Amino acid sequence: MAAIKSFTSLEQSRKLAEILPLESADMKWYFWKSEIDAPKLPTFGYSKDAAEFYKSTEAVYMPCWSLAALIGVLPYGYSSILTKSFNGKDYYYKIDGEPIEAMADNPVDACVAVIEELHELKML
Repeated sequence: MAAIKSFTSLEQSRKLAEILPLESADMKWYFWKSEIDAPKLPTFGYSKDAAEFYKSTEAVYMPCWSLAALIGVLPYGYSSILTKSFNGKDYYYKIDGEPIEAMADNPVDACVAVIEELHELKML
């Protein structure tokens, strides 16, 4: 059985932290810089105040987004929907009838791709 991706990776989180309001994150990456290569999982509850505190430490504290939080930041339009096609690889998000297509194996990666494209189009 394949694992289901339910939150953004470290790299995706870094990119999204430059695009999205940090308050939209519902999870956090938190670990010591010396453990950068160790396996890790995010935990719930991102706080800007905690992030500010940890800036002066040897800890990495950064926002992480769950699938629900990612869907929550996508703009609402007349036909706003994230859907999976018949082959299980194509995810589409439509805004006012204009499709923005993202090819991904999972909806988290699709949402991240759509958010990046919307940012480039200045639609976020």
